[in-house]
Amino acid sequence: MNKFTEEPLPFATVYWKAAGYGVMTDSAGFFRLASSSRREDTLVVRYVGYDPKLIPLAATNIVPLVIQLDATVKMGVEVKAKMDKGLVWWRQLVAHKATNAPGHYDSYYAELYNKLEIDVSNINRQRWEKSRIMKPYAFVAERIDTSSEQRPFLPVFLSESVSDYYTSGNPPRVREEIRALNNSGIKNESVMEYLGGIHQKINTYQNSLFIFGREFISPLSSVGDRYYHYKGLDTVLQHGEQYYHLAFTPRREGENLFAGDCWIQASTWALQKISLSVAGAVNINFVKRLDIIQEFSQQREKEWVVTKDRFIVELAPMGKNRTTFIGRKTTLYSHIATNQDFIADKLNNNRRKEEVVIPDSALAAGKSYIEQHRPEILTRNERHAITLVDTLKSLPSFKRLSNTITFLVDGHIKLGKVEIGPWYKWVSRNRVEGPRLRFDLGTTAEFSRNLRLNGYLAYGMKDESLKGKMAVTYTWPKDNGWQLLASYKDDLDNNQRGFNGEEVSLDNIFGQLVRRRGIPQKFIREADVRLSAIKQFPQEFSLQGTVSRTRYTTFDPLPSHKMFLSEEKGQVVNTEFQLKFRYAPGEKVVRTFRKTKRVRSNLPVAEMAWSWAPSGVLDSKFQYHKVNVSLRQQFPISRWGRVNYMIYGGRIFADRLPFMLLQVHPGNETYYYNKESFSLMNKYEFFSDRYAGINIEHNFEGKLLNLLPFMRKTGVRQFWNVKSVIGDLSYRNRVYNQMEFGRYGMRSLKGNVYTEVGTGFDNIFRFFRVDAVWRFYPQKTPLGHTGDFGVFGSFRLQF
Repeated sequence: MNKFTEEPLPFATVYWKAAGYGVMTDSAGFFRLASSSRREDTLVVRYVGYDPKLIPLAATNIVPLVIQLDATVKMGVEVKAKMDKGLVWWRQLVAHKATNAPGHYDSYYAELYNKLEIDVSNINRQRWEKSRIMKPYAFVAERIDTSSEQRPFLPVFLSESVSDYYTSGNPPRVREEIRALNNSGIKNESVMEYLGGIHQKINTYQNSLFIFGREFISPLSSVGDRYYHYKGLDTVLQHGEQYYHLAFTPRREGENLFAGDCWIQASTWALQKISLSVAGAVNINFVKRLDIIQEFSQQREKEWVVTKDRFIVELAPMGKNRTTFIGRKTTLYSHIATNQDFIADKLNNNRRKEEVVIPDSALAAGKSYIEQHRPEILTRNERHAITLVDTLKSLPSFKRLSNTITFLVDGHIKLGKVEIGPWYKWVSRNRVEGPRLRFDLGTTAEFSRNLRLNGYLAYGMKDESLKGKMAVTYTWPKDNGWQLLASYKDDLDNNQRGFNGEEVSLDNIFGQLVRRRGIPQKFIREADVRLSAIKQFPQEFSLQGTVSRTRYTTFDPLPSHKMFLSEEKGQVVNTEFQLKFRYAPGEKVVRTFRKTKRVRSNLPVAEMAWSWAPSGVLDSKFQYHKVNVSLRQQFPISRWGRVNYMIYGGRIFADRLPFMLLQVHPGNETYYYNKESFSLMNKYEFFSDRYAGINIEHNFEGKLLNLLPFMRKTGVRQFWNVKSVIGDLSYRNRVYNQMEFGRYGMRSLKGNVYTEVGTGFDNIFRFFRVDAVWRFYPQKTPLGHTGDFGVFGSFRLQF
């Protein structure tokens, strides 16, 4: 078998070197061979693309004998012959793709068995046993598999599930009903959905495969001969059917390509099995090795289906020669049926296009059910992995270690039912408050999985003023889509405001370090009471209703809030009702207790918000209507990277509004690049009551830089982007706000187009990004502005 993927190797040659006789393994990698007739002999195992294995006679007495081979991934060699049979086989394979690719059915059903194993590899056992931190876990070291002296590994996690999987093409719908689920330590339902089969969608027949968000050219691509060398290895007759063994290797180093082999049924030119391998992929961060194996079988004449999926990845976050993590996901398909009435009946129960159902019985009876229905026996390592996580979580020392790591990375300290943090907001500084102290407190899942209470208190040494926030979030159980949020906040506006509520906070210890010099810092204090109700509908859209009351206090150099008051003791107060509509087809949501992570699809996401402010309600002094719309999307361009764009616009129907209630175009006064704001626009520089804009960014990945041989191994990616907005402000609103007459000089775009054009490099040393940005605007820049060109930096964790 393959040493890394643990996948059996069909039709390998096994023979005695001295005795001179042998056999070939079958399609499942099994073989039977009589003992050698010699007293001293060596068993030789050979397979194309792998290092030969030599086993002394004395070491072959183990039953069953498991032989592991190391794959040899080498660059292709130019073929000088006029026509190579491997290229002929590839052309026939591509010519018959439309006929052989799975999917020639209107509806499909399969019983799935999913298994996910996680191993820790490259462990230094001696260092483990001497470490003061790891000493309490000495019993874990006994489970380290040392069958490979060079790469000992520790199985730490195993999840198994059995489910019924239904899908249809028109209309596209997917439903997975999990019968049984057995895992260690994971209780989050939205995370458990990913342990099933609904999120594993790799089709090796496609021209391009997207793995960890990166595009790979498939060896079955219609233009594969531009990227791969193909070599015909062997022809085998099995059960009266002839198979061709085809190997492929990349033409050029440093591109996202595979090395591997496949078996082709000669009579139909259909794949029977394919193995794809990536070793040291330069354009996927932290990935040391990745393997994909798919097996196919013929359901009916001219109808092929997938019967086995294997996805194995080795991640090296600390370096390729240090401890790594290996994840192995296996999916077996059985009892496959197509175009049956019961499939449509099941899919009619869907509330959304893709739905995963996890009944309580799946967890309650998971272990016993899977024991009876498991299609393959667990190895010793897999049996160890079943209990390891739960055993560790029961140890007080492990809980302390886990809490320490969580504190350093996430910033929070868990104390049972409550948590404090994040630590990086405890101390900061700004021009209004001077040194600022802050303390956050919130509940954890031990208090309630549906109700969360959180808040903070902050105190400024200079202004000697107490600020803070209190918030309540309640999510209805059983995923019925309802969520209620209520909050009160009285604090400085410490955010860089962006589009659609996207904000980057400077209320942390790093905030002043990244501020651009020479630009006066501006603040508005907001005392805000807010109540929101959110309903997520099955049809992938959501509605959010919000009512808010906000009191504004401005600080120099912004215009005084008193200029908008008719009496000296009055306050600038606004009450607003908002209804927001969001449609996000194909979007996945992973919810943890504190955060919601949205995984966007390649389809457009549309948002529309309507706001109404009635004068006189809760002391409100202003009246208006607002309409905002936006459309954003990310999509790949085959062999040319990925594009992100956003189109937006809005209108405010009112003639006398203070600048705090107008559309404030988002500026950035730091050296840290923010995708949601204009890099060379100051905060509170431009205002509009009617506007439209577009943001677009095209990341080439390594397409252009790979033309330079010395850049291919760096993993650096190149991009370009454009941000542009046109807007205007009514004459009455300009007069009311004394636009362009105040000391700060706030302005209207006056129907002009403001544009920023940028380019730069991403993924520098895997984490960093550098942007060079140029500003184009027909009017002069204001005082305190740093110019029409700037260089910005940022960092993020990405594959």
